[in-house]
Amino acid sequence: MATQKKKIITIEGLLSRIEKLEKRLEILDPKSKNSLPGKSLQISDIEQNLELWSKKFPGINVKIELEKMLDWLSANNKRKKDYKAFFRNWLRKASSDLGNNVPQEEKIKYIFGCQESNCKTIESPYKDMYYFCSICNQQKIVIDKKR
Repeated sequence: MATQKKKIITIEGLLSRIEKLEKRLEILDPKSKNSLPGKSLQISDIEQNLELWSKKFPGINVKIELEKMLDWLSANNKRKKDYKAFFRNWLRKASSDLGNNVPQEEKIKYIFGCQESNCKTIESPYKDMYYFCSICNQQKIVIDKKR
């Protein structure tokens, strides 16, 4: 039988190997999520750059949206690793919701009708709808629009 040599591991050798591995890891992943600052530093960075956020998202009151976000996080007992990314996505959603919050009376309504004047018209908020008339069996077309 062959005898196996036992390799003696010293603490200095182990620390040296760990140091080499950490250097390799730093090269492979220089900015990991663990290197992000804490919540208070991230939030203060956002607060200091509110003017920049306002330029990126015109038409949105960024300060109020920040307060809404912080209230939501507190109310739902949520924590995030990257608050800047979360705030950016929060503002994107707020800006996409802007168009949906237009009062109903300001939205355009399309009036569909037939070539025949005695047929009934139909109002719709959608331009690309297909309606068929039960009287003349023709497809209704957009004949007018109103706000």
